[in-house]
Formats: sequence, C-alpha cells, structure tokens
Amino acid sequence: MTLTEAGTVLREILAADDVARAGGAESYAVEQSRDAQRPLTVVAFESTGLRPSRYRWDRPALLVPRLRPDRYPYWFAAVVRREDSKGKSRTAVLAFMKQYKTSDWQLSFASLLEPRAEPPAVALDDEGYATPLATRDDSVAISPHLMAPLHATIAEEGPKGYAASLIAPGPLTTGYFDEVEKLQPEYKSRGFLYDSLFAATAFPIYALRTTDGGAAILYSLTRTTLRQAKVSRAAGLVPVPKAVRWTVGRVLVPTTLRMVETQQYVGHVARRGAGQPATIVGFDGAATSVTAPFIFPPK
Repeated sequence: MTLTEAGTVLREILAADDVARAGGAESYAVEQSRDAQRPLTVVAFESTGLRPSRYRWDRPALLVPRLRPDRYPYWFAAVVRREDSKGKSRTAVLAFMKQYKTSDWQLSFASLLEPRAEPPAVALDDEGYATPLATRDDSVAISPHLMAPLHATIAEEGPKGYAASLIAPGPLTTGYFDEVEKLQPEYKSRGFLYDSLFAATAFPIYALRTTDGGAAILYSLTRTTLRQAKVSRAAGLVPVPKAVRWTVGRVLVPTTLRMVETQQYVGHVARRGAGQPATIVGFDGAATSVTAPFIFPPK
C-alpha cells in the first residue's frame, strides 16, 4: 500500500459517502463502511429521515503503515479536518481496511479529536511511512489489546478504581463514573433504577508508533445504559432521552429503556516505563440500539 494508493482510496470512499448522503442512499453508504462505523452510519441516516449531514474534507495527513504485502488485512489511517453542513469544523481521525485480497476498501473507524486536543505525533520513516504495532505489543505502557478493557474499567470504577493510575482522568474516562454517580440518586428519588456499563468490542484495534516511543491507538467501546421503573410513584413510565426519541417515537415508554451506544476513541499511550498515564484525545459515537417493551418502531 503506497501513500499515493492510500490517498486515492480515501478520496474515493469519502466522495462515495457524500454521494450517498446527498441522495439519502443509506444502503450505498453502509456498503462503504464496516466494523463499528457500520452501525453508526445506519444511525446517521435513520435518525435524520435519510438526510444525514454532509461534510467537506480538507487535505488529509496520511498514516500508512508498512505492512507485509502477503498478509491481509491491509489498513491505513488519516487525520483530516472536516466541516459539516452547519459550518462547524472538527478534526477527524479515520481508519480504512481491506479485509481480503478480493475485498473492497471500507471505512472502519471515524472519530473526532477533542476541541483542544492535538493528534498523537505518529513517527514516520524517511519515505513517510508509519510503523504499525501488533495488538499485543508490550513496548508501550498499555498494550493495544488492553486499552479498551482498561478504559471500560476506569469509566465504571472512576478515580479509585484499578485503572486510575493507567489512564488520565477527564470527561471521557472518570467523567463517565461521575455522571453515573450523579444520576443514580436522582433517578432513585423518582422511583427509577439507572445504571451504565462499558465494554470492549470485537472490532479491530489500530495502533501506530508515536515519536515519543509510545502509540496512537484507535479502538471501540460499547456503553449500555438501563433506565427502569422500580416503584409505583414512577407511574411505570420511563423518560426517553431526546437524542433517541426517533427510535421509539415517544417521550415516555413503559417500564424499561435499554440503550446501547457504539463509541470510537483515539488514545495516546506512552512508551513502557515512562510513568505517564494514557490520554484519550478523540471520541465519537451514538446510540445504535434502543429497546423498550411493547413499543413498535414509529411509522
């Protein structure tokens, strides 16, 4: 995979995605995506009545790893500024994969850097190629395959949990724990059970060596949030968050609401022995499954 070939693949997939978004062609857009990005693509169309936001893309910085030509899957990443249809601009981190020799290239991962965050500085050789890390590489503080489960742990256990010394606190880590700690008593006082659980996924993990000897890691989590009526004063009706009301077509549902979010993160891990916690610099996600009893999808 050359830098020129990677640039061509990126432009073709983003152009095809824009055509699909302009025409409301959900199935065409889904064909361009895979892994965690596929359910997120479905939601982008379904939640907007097949009128998802369209994007304008600046010139990308390509991060193409040197991979063995006889070993699939092939993949590469890119960092690129993205402007949405409302004129809001964010920096996106993308990853593309070709699973087999006969497969098409597809968008596998798309996240957004936090507003004040810089992308991890990926180390490039004299020809502009990056160094990929195996998922079980142990030259960095957190092996890539452990990043997602440790992130899930700190999101649930907070600053006093097992992973607190390994991943830096912030809105996308200990902030989730703080959010649940605040909401649980509020829901309980109104007669509801509230809980939120995080888990690693089986989706691909992408890791590249950074200039400080660490790694940039792209990975996914799921977050499952349960809201359930527990006592009579809750009147048996559970409030539905505004962002997912399109899935059930109403503000209240009977008894229980279960919401599963698909989340995609960009993490920066230090080299092994550096004594620095990992930081989360990028996030994007949405609720990709919402279920409630006795509720039929809106017409």
